[in-house]
Amino acid sequence: MFNGDKLYMYSARGDIQVMGFTVAGDGDVICIDSATACEADAIESTIMDLGGKVDCWFFTHSHYDHIEGFVDILRRGKVQIDSVCYAFPSLEYFKRIEPDDRIVRGVMNYVALEEGIKASGIKVIVPQKGVPVRVGHFTVLPLSDGSAVNDRLNATSVVYRVDTRGDSILFLGDMDWSAEDKILQEFPVQIRCPVVQMAHHGQDGVTEKFYRAVQPKVALWCTPEWLWNNDIGGGFNTGPLKTVETRGWMEKLGTKNYRFLQGINVLE
Repeated sequence: MFNGDKLYMYSARGDIQVMGFTVAGDGDVICIDSATACEADAIESTIMDLGGKVDCWFFTHSHYDHIEGFVDILRRGKVQIDSVCYAFPSLEYFKRIEPDDRIVRGVMNYVALEEGIKASGIKVIVPQKGVPVRVGHFTVLPLSDGSAVNDRLNATSVVYRVDTRGDSILFLGDMDWSAEDKILQEFPVQIRCPVVQMAHHGQDGVTEKFYRAVQPKVALWCTPEWLWNNDIGGGFNTGPLKTVETRGWMEKLGTKNYRFLQGINVLE
């Protein structure tokens, strides 16, 4: 699939949905998001096996299930991180729009990430829409820039297209329907990728129209069992989530779905 490169995806070790990936090959290592502290051991172990260095760590947005693992790994100090790439809306915006049940853990990790990066002297790259970031033999193209969209933090997700030596991968983070039209209009060719990470863990993210425009052959689901089945205790598809509907879209597109339920999973 990736012509010698490898994609590492980390399964949730706790009871919530998370997102974290590493893409590596020929000595070049990049990460996209970092899951939570529960997954930090697995991520750190993988990076150490790859040489102990991350050339650039990319973040889609500031939800803790995407950045907390990095905060933990940075505190430990074992992994060398040469640069990070992200663009988060202001902390004031974050505090204003986040639900009360997430705000404490969210703010703590938001502040810890920024303070940790500053204290460590890690180079910060601000993603510019349409301007490629070259990391070794990888090319990472941001298709959005983290700008606020209404009052939906998920919609601030920076979308990254990663070109490997083989298939390209589209990382959507938690991007949702409210931000998709702009990308469809501005990058109608660039969004076409053989591999796509399902937006917002496969539920209430982008629309079927967006996935049809991507034309993926492979879908990556950062989706635990309960979310995959929309079952929060009452049985299959009895919850309020939209995962089963999204599964139907991908079935119509004929994608091969990868949903990693345990351990560290590698695609190559």
